[in-house]
Amino acid sequence: MSKVPDERHPNSPLVEVVFEVRFPGETVIESRRHEIQEIVRAEFPNLLVPRVEAGMAVSLEPFRFEKQDGSAGVMVSINRFGYYCRAYPGFDRFSAECLRVMDLLGSIVPIRRLNRIGLRHINIIPFLREDDLVPFSYFFELGDKMLESLPGGIENISMAFALSGGGGKITTRIESITRTDGSQEAFLLDFDYAKEGELTFGQVRDYLKEAHDRSADLFHRLITPNYRDYIKGEEI
Repeated sequence: MSKVPDERHPNSPLVEVVFEVRFPGETVIESRRHEIQEIVRAEFPNLLVPRVEAGMAVSLEPFRFEKQDGSAGVMVSINRFGYYCRAYPGFDRFSAECLRVMDLLGSIVPIRRLNRIGLRHINIIPFLREDDLVPFSYFFELGDKMLESLPGGIENISMAFALSGGGGKITTRIESITRTDGSQEAFLLDFDYAKEGELTFGQVRDYLKEAHDRSADLFHRLITPNYRDYIKGEEI
């Protein structure tokens, strides 16, 4: 696996990174939510409760405790702890903060056995159409190979694939979208790494690094050298 530099590049497309651990349900979490809120209140003062719809298992939907500016938050339900960040500072700082949050939550409700961990990277890559076609080949190494085997250009794209290996599975989605504010079109590039089985809370640090390394390696394999240079802020 190639070594990916640990830094926040000036033109990084990352808009959100989410890490969560899941475990067999602990109903005691419901009765100790006030303690969890108190221990994170100073940094994550805003409480966001899940919207309930028909058929939902309410206890499994996480409460969110979020920073005042919405840049990061903590998720808690009876079967999961999570941390998310919308202003990614690079893996070392993200990892340190994420593990600190996990330790805080674990100090209120000790968790030993896990059944799943997940790390999700959501990237938004703005683009301008060329002759009404999406410039897929500029951003993705898959582009030229796809165009060689298919007639015509790509007007829109929506694709997903899952890769297994190393004890986990990474699901990748690439889709051309219109941004929610109605502005410039963009590619959504979504990596979701998951590892399931007999896992332990004490190895969360190792699981997080493994998930990051696999996701970062795949990202750098998928993008073109030109786009990689742009992310790094180099002239192209």
